Amino acid sequence: MNLFNFDINTFLLFTMVFVRMSALVFTMPIIGATTVPVPAKVGLSALTSMIITSTVELPPLDLSMSVWKFSLMLTGEVAIGLILGFATQLIFTAVQLAGQIIGFQMGFAIVNVMDPATQSQISITAQFQNIMALMIFLAINGHHFLFAAGAKSFELIPILAFSPSPAIVEMVIELTKNVFITAIKLGAPIMATLFFLNVGLGLVARTVPQMNVFIVGFPLQIALGLLMLGATAPIFMAVFQHSFTALYADLTLLMRLM
Repeated sequence: MNLFNFDINTFLLFTMVFVRMSALVFTMPIIGATTVPVPAKVGLSALTSMIITSTVELPPLDLSMSVWKFSLMLTGEVAIGLILGFATQLIFTAVQLAGQIIGFQMGFAIVNVMDPATQSQISITAQFQNIMALMIFLAINGHHFLFAAGAKSFELIPILAFSPSPAIVEMVIELTKNVFITAIKLGAPIMATLFFLNVGLGLVARTVPQMNVFIVGFPLQIALGLLMLGATAPIFMAVFQHSFTALYADLTLLMRLM
């Protein structure tokens, strides 16, 4: 397809591709963050749309369709991009949830920082793990994977072929359920260590009532928690990479359902 042959069919196809890719870019990790300027996101969406329109074989459109039908079809393209971006963001939500649980057990329940990506306050441990996850995401070229998934979506879900069904909702619910499972996997070593520490402090409080366990336990929880954060970093990296690898199969199934 010659992108620079500006006939009405090519222009409408480019519009469809641009809408879908814009929805994906605006919801994907790092690039879709609120700190990234909107013109940069729009320009990146337009660039990727030009490449996809000129390289991927796209079916011709029915030029006799009404404006209302075309607008409805555009809504379907937006839904595809949003669903793919949302499914990817769920992994980082699991990372932040694990950090929130760990921070609560360490005694950092009120030690919050501002997350520039979401403009919300999260635990300092959640922010630390989120930054680690973003670095791993870039190291394994996760952003390249998402753009490749966006291009592949035009093969699995042709233009104007989006068909909503209950199976899509069930799949999204399943992915949301996996957020809690992944969060427990990421935080399990530290959560278990701090749990046994609290059990030990409870036994000490019962056997040695004269000791002020609260004064001793608070810095001990922080020190042990920080130590375990560093010691379990390889486990965190392995679990995150495994979760992101499994995302490829999930996104493929999700696109087939759409």
